[in-house]
Amino acid sequence: MSKLLALESQSGRPVVKGMTDASYNPVTTPNSDTGKFFFNSDNQKVGYIKDIFVVEPDFASYPPTGSPINPTKYYYPPGSNKNNCQILIQSFNSGGQNYQRWNFFQEYFTAVYGYSYFPLVEMRPTINFSTNQFRGPNVNLTGGSVSNGQIQSLSSYDCETNRVIDTGSNGGPSGRNRPAVFAFVSTSGGNPAVKRALATVFDLPMHDEAIPNNASSPVAGDVIVDIVSPGRCRVALPGRTVADPDPNNYILHEDRIPAKVLATGTITVAAFATVVINTRLPTTELTYMDYLVKKSTEATYWAPPFIDNINAHANDFSYTVSGSTVTVVSNCDTSMDIFYVIYADSGEAPTTGGSEIFIGGNDGIGDYIQIKRPGSSDLAPNLNDIMLDTRLTYLPILAEGFLNWTSDFPTVLSGSDLFKGVRKATITVPNPDGLLLFPKIGAIYNPPGVLSAYDEPSALWGQHRVFTNNGTWQGRTSGYSTWANPTSPTSVDLYASGNNPWTIQPSASFWSSQLKGARYYIFGVPPSH
Repeated sequence: MSKLLALESQSGRPVVKGMTDASYNPVTTPNSDTGKFFFNSDNQKVGYIKDIFVVEPDFASYPPTGSPINPTKYYYPPGSNKNNCQILIQSFNSGGQNYQRWNFFQEYFTAVYGYSYFPLVEMRPTINFSTNQFRGPNVNLTGGSVSNGQIQSLSSYDCETNRVIDTGSNGGPSGRNRPAVFAFVSTSGGNPAVKRALATVFDLPMHDEAIPNNASSPVAGDVIVDIVSPGRCRVALPGRTVADPDPNNYILHEDRIPAKVLATGTITVAAFATVVINTRLPTTELTYMDYLVKKSTEATYWAPPFIDNINAHANDFSYTVSGSTVTVVSNCDTSMDIFYVIYADSGEAPTTGGSEIFIGGNDGIGDYIQIKRPGSSDLAPNLNDIMLDTRLTYLPILAEGFLNWTSDFPTVLSGSDLFKGVRKATITVPNPDGLLLFPKIGAIYNPPGVLSAYDEPSALWGQHRVFTNNGTWQGRTSGYSTWANPTSPTSVDLYASGNNPWTIQPSASFWSSQLKGARYYIFGVPPSH
């Protein structure tokens, strides 16, 4: 199947449209036919991942002289303090092993990326960073058989790393009680000796802020496309011009190149089997697989993976990224289905020495068209050079928003359904071409009523916990639990759990922070070609 890439002005608007088949007309095909576009700037950005970076321990700069209870604190940038730092590094030793917790405040993302809001950030620790091996979801059922037990399902392996908390208030001014995302990294006695995590920064708000819209009112005569001037490949947003100095005001800009989606699709992995996913472009050390997973006998996907109130199966797998493959290995004794999206970024510097912007060719699998950064290598551009490529996949957001608790959750759950949550909302998704739906949902909190409070939630994404063996709370969810369940190509059920306790071990404990609502994004995922 050949693809078509069109860069043009339609009715005075700059547009970039890529068609999944060259027979589709980019001018006459309605924007609502999302499945006919592999990219459409009328509906989406080039990419929704701003950056992927590595978090790794640095014990030389930040020695682990503290203990788990009283870690040594270091502040970044140099000269900052607990009230205004961008990063707080907590370093300690326990049992002869060294550990660090890297806490990233909103000030970091403002300084590095210019955000006025806290972006959605996900942390993915590796099993073995030297081989780029990752674990799949964490479905932990071990607590289900004990008194006041709890079982949980998490979208990524480490249960704390994509959680935002108020971290810094063990005494001292309340001004440092700021939300942060964090990652644990450590040395270990195993091989390799260093544990690392990949941090994904989405170009999307984590909390209840609206997605920024940098478009303005078009003015007749404005120059909106420039692929002629030296060093430029620019398509401005409506109402902007190619002279605008801010890369965020463009559909395409040579200095605003997001992370890539190398491949998407679904696979069935038999019990204890191995399945290899191939990518048309090579992977990098900043590559990982996002996924929804279910037992093959289950009808629909849940995010995070489905568990019932006491019994479930773990959907356990790992995957390794290498070359142009992602190898999935099942550790589960039943067949599972995995719906995957493979993201990649490049830590390399942009290449130089080329003269082409538009490149067409054949990679041995099929024809392709590419738009790349002006001046980058014509023969071997890297991912930081590639602006658009027909071999890549581009995900539109089909629905997104913030649901207020409780007014936007009309369905009150009861009885045996309480393991799903306290209330449910159903989102209707415009999806005429039946793209697979990939939802993300997070519980968003109002600040704690006590300014000196710490270890309180601000936003928790992709986590679900169910209590067991307790007279009051058995079969009910923790307060931060959320679930997203696509029930059809045009409908997604979203669940939230109000202000239930966050734990019942050893007894019910409640946060001071109160649930404000739930933020969600529902991506439409076209298949790779």
